Amino acid sequence: MLFNYRYINHSIERFQTYLDHLVKKVWCRNTGKYSLKLLHPKLREIIEDIANDASIEKDWLDGPIKNIDALFQKKLTASQRAQVRKWYDHNNDIESLCAGDSKKQPGTYNEIETMDADLAEQLKTFCTNLFEKVIKLKAVRDQIGSMDDHYLEFVKENDEGKCPYCGYGDLKGQYHTPREAYDHYLPKGTYPFNSVNFKNLAPMCHECNSSYKLQKDPTWNTDPLHKKGPGSRRKAFYSYATVPSGISVSLNLNVGDVDQLTPADIDLHIEAPGRDEELETWKEVFGIEERFKAKCCGKNEGKYWLMQAIDECQNAGKTPKQLLDKIKKNARNSPWAECNFLKKPFLQACQKAGLV
Repeated sequence: MLFNYRYINHSIERFQTYLDHLVKKVWCRNTGKYSLKLLHPKLREIIEDIANDASIEKDWLDGPIKNIDALFQKKLTASQRAQVRKWYDHNNDIESLCAGDSKKQPGTYNEIETMDADLAEQLKTFCTNLFEKVIKLKAVRDQIGSMDDHYLEFVKENDEGKCPYCGYGDLKGQYHTPREAYDHYLPKGTYPFNSVNFKNLAPMCHECNSSYKLQKDPTWNTDPLHKKGPGSRRKAFYSYATVPSGISVSLNLNVGDVDQLTPADIDLHIEAPGRDEELETWKEVFGIEERFKAKCCGKNEGKYWLMQAIDECQNAGKTPKQLLDKIKKNARNSPWAECNFLKKPFLQACQKAGLV
């Protein structure tokens, strides 16, 4: 990704703590009968508040927790419960999974299904509903805050207003009423236990989320030209990394008339020294090469950038060098404004091709 998000601490993270206790201390226990007293005290309070709220018709917590506990105790051996406990820790160490840490092996619903199919199905429904239903309930919001609260604090800290996965998609900020959808970077349909882990959740522009990433898993290589057997793990950029990705973009144009420019005429070069695997993952998951080339060929994007440059040279008395120096400065100071990170190499390529 082109730049990293800055992680914020928020009370909504507490729910992951309740889940941590539920999975590791309750479901994966080896002795004793189930009772509400086993739950984290705050989760128990939420369940009790929900029970007293007549407006709630569907039980997404108490009943499912009991049913899943019964399956853990009846269907899994002690060693299998220990394995699930380990998977819980690994599935929630998002940074290590993105780094391809061989010591952190994630667990999937498919692997739980080999232990017990009913358990896998009920866990998937439960974890999905935690994000889609439970975290939005009033009893939960009263205790840990709301998704809207989190988003407002998030965009105040991350105020670039652009999507870091593509660099140019607009993100709604603090002055908008609606908010962007949170993407599960590691898909919630693949991995249990991290559907409400906010280190696995990040706003993403609609094009990245709904047209390109979809349900792709950045940490799993399913490309038929490169995978071995059923697939293989791969490295991916971590959304909240503290070290910049170091991505740079350059290109060449193989055309003499910009009106005839097509993606096939563009040689696009994207580099991230020392991060080759992460770079390839990012390009594949988000369709970066296709999108960047399409933008350069757009009538109101790349072709308009060139038209502006020619106009400025002809009517403002600037030389191409003066113009490009200005573009370089803009790209250095404000790379995400007006797509400057891509505008600069495009116009440099135009100059090299004799178009400006």
